[in-house]
Amino acid sequence: MMQHIPPPFLYINWFQKVILRAYYFLLKFPRLATVVLWLIRPLLIYRETRFNKHVRSAYLIVGGGMLKLEDNRAMRPGVKQVLNYLKGSSSSPDIQKPVVWNGWCVSHELLRGFDVTVVVPEVLSVVGSFFGQHEIARMLEIAEAQGVPKESCSASKVAMASFLLHQVPQPNLIVASSHPCDSGVSAYPTIQYLSNAPMYVLDTPYWDEDNAYKYYEKNIWGLIHFLETQLQQKIDWDKVKAACEQENETNMYLQEMTEMARAKPCPVSIETLLLAWMFKITGIGSPLITQTIKEFCENARKRLKKSKGYYPKENIRVLWWDVPIAFANLFPWLEKKFGAVTVADFIGRVYTPYVDTTSEETMVRDLSRVHLHVAMGRNTRGPSELVTQEMERLMEQYSPDCMVFTGHNGCKHGSALSRIKKHIIKSHNIPALFLSSDIFDTRTMNEPAIQRELTDFFYMHGFI
Repeated sequence: MMQHIPPPFLYINWFQKVILRAYYFLLKFPRLATVVLWLIRPLLIYRETRFNKHVRSAYLIVGGGMLKLEDNRAMRPGVKQVLNYLKGSSSSPDIQKPVVWNGWCVSHELLRGFDVTVVVPEVLSVVGSFFGQHEIARMLEIAEAQGVPKESCSASKVAMASFLLHQVPQPNLIVASSHPCDSGVSAYPTIQYLSNAPMYVLDTPYWDEDNAYKYYEKNIWGLIHFLETQLQQKIDWDKVKAACEQENETNMYLQEMTEMARAKPCPVSIETLLLAWMFKITGIGSPLITQTIKEFCENARKRLKKSKGYYPKENIRVLWWDVPIAFANLFPWLEKKFGAVTVADFIGRVYTPYVDTTSEETMVRDLSRVHLHVAMGRNTRGPSELVTQEMERLMEQYSPDCMVFTGHNGCKHGSALSRIKKHIIKSHNIPALFLSSDIFDTRTMNEPAIQRELTDFFYMHGFI
């Protein structure tokens, strides 16, 4: 059957020019924005229809009408940063700077020191769903028809599809890493071959120790040399320093929010942590991001001081392992329908090390640790203990009533650890749901099926 080929930049242009600009304007009036988003919640939060499919996923990503006034008020600078990023990713003829593709598990502070356009192709895994939650599945079908392995991670397949279908600017250079998984390791060399763009791969060490960090530090110096040679530019260390200082401040607030989420009731919305992660993906080191996240944190402090939870009901505390479902953010639905509050997830929580900006050497030294502590990267590059120790710590610190594992189809390493995870969960006497879903691909398990499994799980364990 003939596949429908989307026109170039369809998803980026739709999100940037139609949805995000309207949302950015609405946030100029935060009280009005809060009321409007709350009023339309019944039309969008429960299911996708042919009437709401072009806005629903984007609406859920920004909280599904569940965010409070003070956090909507804080959102506008961060949204502006995303708009700035998307403008550079939306139309090749308008781009005058070299385009550097940067893998989503590679923190790109160093690229702030060069005059380039940064494109994170995996971002399309989320942005594409804003055109309808089944749109990514259509892209994946086209990529698979071109020979992309079906068993690969859907995020890696979207990166490939975004190249094949011209949904993001074509790369002049590529920066990738050997973590978090084999899918990324295999996808980027194929993109490099097809695009003929020079590529640098950061070789991720297996162990989590000083010698591993020193090895990775050498990799980063190699990356700097590669960028300077290929771009014929010298790195601007003042810009890198400014980006690292902003990142330090941003991460300080996020780490505080991560810790505050341990309180009962939880004063932090998981939505704000996930939004912070997305903001950082599009522009790490931006003062706009720092401004938004600082306000998120200050708002959470006030709630914590009053022993006030983010949501009126906190009936169930959920520890969400693996990355959240991206094609239809389920957290607003869980909070509204069951009072099920996710207190920690796989990518929202932050334990990023501090970057000493005293010298070029100290920045590179500490960035080697930052790169290895990004979401997913800190768990999926070594022995099973990198997963199990963090999982046990979260179970002890966050007082969860239950755990949910998404079972992302591309995370073969996660599936291999299932038996060990189940043993640990049993020893802590915490009910757990193991889904067989894919965070981007609705063909594996669609939203109604996931909602049914979650509902049945809560009923079976007496939570509702």
